[in-house]
Amino acid sequence: MLICPLPDGSWGVGRDLADDIDATDQRMNSRAFGARPASWLLSFALWGSSLPGWAQPAVGIEERVANTSLLIDLNAGPPPTISASGLFSDVTAQIPSPGLIPYSVNSQLWSDGAHKTRFLALPGTTQVEFSPDGAWGFPANSVLVKNFYLDTIRDDPDSRRIVETRFLVKVGDSHEWRGFSYRWNQAGTDAELLPSGWTERYTIVDPEAPGGETHVDYTFPAREDCGRCHTFGGGPVLGLRTAQLNGVHDYGGVITHQLRTLNHIGLFSRDIGEDYSGFPRWEDPQTETESLEGRARSYLASNCSPCHHPGGLRRTEIDLRYDTPLAQTRTVGVPSQLDDLGGINRSIISPGDAANSVLPLRMMALDNRRMPPLASGIVDARGAALVSRWIDALGTPTSVRGDHAAPDTFTLRAVYPNPFNAWTTMAFSLGEAGHVKLAIHDAAGRRVRSLVSAVREPGHHRVSWDGRDETGARAASGVYLISLQAGTNFRTRKLTLLK
Repeated sequence: MLICPLPDGSWGVGRDLADDIDATDQRMNSRAFGARPASWLLSFALWGSSLPGWAQPAVGIEERVANTSLLIDLNAGPPPTISASGLFSDVTAQIPSPGLIPYSVNSQLWSDGAHKTRFLALPGTTQVEFSPDGAWGFPANSVLVKNFYLDTIRDDPDSRRIVETRFLVKVGDSHEWRGFSYRWNQAGTDAELLPSGWTERYTIVDPEAPGGETHVDYTFPAREDCGRCHTFGGGPVLGLRTAQLNGVHDYGGVITHQLRTLNHIGLFSRDIGEDYSGFPRWEDPQTETESLEGRARSYLASNCSPCHHPGGLRRTEIDLRYDTPLAQTRTVGVPSQLDDLGGINRSIISPGDAANSVLPLRMMALDNRRMPPLASGIVDARGAALVSRWIDALGTPTSVRGDHAAPDTFTLRAVYPNPFNAWTTMAFSLGEAGHVKLAIHDAAGRRVRSLVSAVREPGHHRVSWDGRDETGARAASGVYLISLQAGTNFRTRKLTLLK
């Protein structure tokens, strides 16, 4: 393990390629340097470039190579296959062609659990016009690449296979960008351009699942779907911006600041220096050491703000951009203009009350009220939990709505989302204090999970279920029964779990 000082005061870490690292990153990133031995990467991580000593931080790419392979002019139409595109010098082995520049983002877009690698391809050695807080300027016919991988064995990187490649291409020297998708064959030897949207089912070996496997209905977006997120108002290029790249990247054994690396190889039309502490930076939503607010706002910025910004949608006026003050997002204490998802006086964000906030409930929905509405059919449980934690931490609501008053009757209220595949929330009301039992049963009446068995005060209560049984194993897809008992009162509701 090698540690190198970075210009922002943090440390870069170099490691031997023989170390046990992520299989996809190792395969893709090591090839970005060509056929260099691990010993070269070790010495490069330690010494930086040609200057000896620890004073020279490591860079991920020693020298820029001209891109003469992945060149797309949309006047001639998109390439029919990946092999015809020039993306890989070896398609079967997925070795990137010389001149492609790998990068990563601080806050990723949720894509139903798919793993990704990203590349930038500029014609020749053309350059990018850098902006610290605005959109970067890209030369004509620039190509942004994103490869998508699924683990065919759950949580096993060695089983990872490529399923999709997406291109986002700048149309000549205009301000227009167009996106299109390629579907890889089962053997992973090539991918074909898709003329329209497509859904394909992949089987995932999962020892914890009933029957030992689960299925993923993976969505390939249609070309017009790309334009719904990559808009002129929101910025056609979503990932390649300073706030997203202001952090480290794993360059096949050298983990170092990617802005420094990009500046070192002359990607930018001007020298941006080596101090990036004053540049904007979005937090990694999954890094617990970052602030809860920053992580939640970063997640919403990358997953929601491409549509939810001023002028983005006619149906709603909320603004989920990272830098918009919370009070100006038009979400706090504001009722949803579209649907409160079966609740009573729900707000988009109800401070201190995530279970009564429309925003996280839409993230957990699977019907036509789901957010995001495109290219996703699986709930991001970690993302929804993060946003819910943040909302709960915002504090107790300053006003008391009518539905917070003690109810007169015993009721088991609506369950949402229903159907669900990650989390669902059920609500019940008590007119008087008493011992409450709330449980999940299968279609045969067998108890799957006890959620509540305790005394509860009169009022409105909410309980979540993560789709697991008493042992912690994931329950099978199917119809379940929710039972609520308090004294002689008894209520039931049906619930559908989908995977």
